[in-house]
This record gives sequence, structure tokens and C-alpha cells, in this order.
Amino acid sequence: MRNYFFFAFLVLTLEIYLSKGTPYWWDPGYGKTYVVVWNELEGGQELKLHCKSGDDDLGLRVLKLHHGFKWKFRPNFWHTTQFYCTMQWGDGKIHRFDIYIWKRDYERCGHCQWIVKESGPCFFDPAAHAYDICYGWKP
Repeated sequence: MRNYFFFAFLVLTLEIYLSKGTPYWWDPGYGKTYVVVWNELEGGQELKLHCKSGDDDLGLRVLKLHHGFKWKFRPNFWHTTQFYCTMQWGDGKIHRFDIYIWKRDYERCGHCQWIVKESGPCFFDPAAHAYDICYGWKP
């Protein structure tokens, strides 16, 4: 048991020394993921957006053209975090999309940005500096 505490103390000391201050895992922003969804519907339509996860209901938002909704969260320990959104405009048909899936998104974005078009949502690819990864609506 003594060896365990010594090892933990050694790791903590090394972390503080190497970071020259507060260890990264004490930083209140560490591990947070940010998601923003922008309304880019054709014809200047308002977007009704309702996003949820298994634990959180972010409520209904009504976004005007070129406006967005942003939230932050920490992915869970089991790597199963998922947020889905229902979206509605114009004729009232409901569209659904999984806006954050840990397996798909954790590696590619800490700040995940999406635009919503009538054809489906498009993800901002930082490497291309464009919203060029587009998806269709879920059935």
C-alpha cells in the first residue's frame, strides 16, 4: 500500500513540475467539448432545434438565419456520450440527427461546429476550413 501512495505522489509531483503550474486535469475547462449548431436554411427560414442526451434536455430553441446555439459538456467515462437533435422548419416535418457521438466525434473535435441546411447537417472540417462533411437526415 505504501508503494501505491509513493507512486501516486511521484506522478502528481512530476505532473506539476512538467506543467510548471496546475496539472491539466485540474483545469476546469479540461475535457470539455463544445458543440454549436448554426441555422443556414435556404430562404431565411427559422430553425426549431431541440437537442438531448440520455442525461440532459437542452430545451427547444428557435434560431433565426445565421444564428446558432452552443453548449458544452464533458463526455462520460464509458465513452458513450451522444447528443441528438430534432429539427423543424417550414412545412413542420421533423428531422433527426445525432449531432455528437463520442466514437465519431471525440478525436476530430473539441469544438464541434455544424450548419443545418435542408439537405442535412454539415460538419466544419478544421483541416479544410469548410463545412464540407455533410450527412443526410436519420430516418
